[in-house]
Amino acid sequence: MGLILLATVAFAGLGLAMAGVLRPEVNLAAANGLYLVFLLIGGMVVPLAKLPSGLREVAKLLPPAALSQGLHAALGSAQGVPTSSWVVLAVWAVLTPTVAALTFRWE
Repeated sequence: MGLILLATVAFAGLGLAMAGVLRPEVNLAAANGLYLVFLLIGGMVVPLAKLPSGLREVAKLLPPAALSQGLHAALGSAQGVPTSSWVVLAVWAVLTPTVAALTFRWE
């Protein structure tokens, strides 16, 4: 449950940060594009093991891969959630709302 909460805060913060600095039309396009990129390199469509090594290492630092790995470990095996998933999601859950708060502007 905590993993999903951290991921929700991270993704919401990312969305709010985008909404705070981008015009609505651009925000919609950027959010859809980011969604597709996150699906492809986040381990949901293409497994992380199939990605090139450089891209794999970058993907492991992104919230979709951390969520995917954490849920796979928690639901698909008897292992606990990897510490790396907790750390990555916690960093994003703190960083993205902070960026959103600092960059948000009313227009």
